[in-house]
Amino acid sequence: MVVPVNDNITAMYNSRANYQTSTPAQQKGQCSTCVSKTDKSATKKQKVGVAICSTLGLAASLMLLAKCNKKHSYTINPLKMFKGNIKDSYLMKADYKSKEVIAMGTGSILGGLAGGALFDDKKNMNAKVREGIVQIANISFPIVSVEALTYCGDMLSKKMLPEWLSSGNIVKKTAAKMPAALGAMIGLVIGMQVGNKCSNKFNEKVFHKKDNRPVEWKDFSAHLDDIAVASTFVAPDNILTKLVSRAIPAALFVPGYETGTKKEI
Repeated sequence: MVVPVNDNITAMYNSRANYQTSTPAQQKGQCSTCVSKTDKSATKKQKVGVAICSTLGLAASLMLLAKCNKKHSYTINPLKMFKGNIKDSYLMKADYKSKEVIAMGTGSILGGLAGGALFDDKKNMNAKVREGIVQIANISFPIVSVEALTYCGDMLSKKMLPEWLSSGNIVKKTAAKMPAALGAMIGLVIGMQVGNKCSNKFNEKVFHKKDNRPVEWKDFSAHLDDIAVASTFVAPDNILTKLVSRAIPAALFVPGYETGTKKEI
């Protein structure tokens, strides 16, 4: 005796088979048992709008830093800046330490949030705010820990190996600077992990949503500043160190852009 196949199971199987072989246009509104995949990527208009707003936010933070600089009177007029000697501008002469990096990163992120609010749906705003908090932590925790541990390593070398630091022997001089380089690497790892965990916990408490947002490869763009800070202790007069430090503002554009284009999952 053959057991009859349940009609509901047969109908479900046929419906799924038809869905998989149909065109995207035919799939719309078809097969309630199938899970539809929604495209979560930002549109071209949203990407361009967020990019412009992030750039404006970053530029505004640079202008504010230049205006508040007490060591030198910099012009914040773009026309005067580019009309004169660009090498004498804040962009080219400033030492980007913790305060400057956090200020630029915050400006970029706020600009990205503004762009997201202007060009994207309101339903994605909470996701952007949560991402902004993660990005701020991703910038501030590592730069502070890198700067602190690099400084400690440098002080240790000056106290324990002063002769090696002033030595003409390149091997001894390089070895004497290793504590600072090691401190930078440890500070970067600790800062990234602590910042990520703290921001995820904060978002969970405030927004009641457990994102568990991991450290992503894009996050490393914001750590160009950490490399530059460490380099100032290890090789302050190196041409590569100076070139890397000038690229910090451009690298800090990424956190703002990532914040503004973030969407709710």
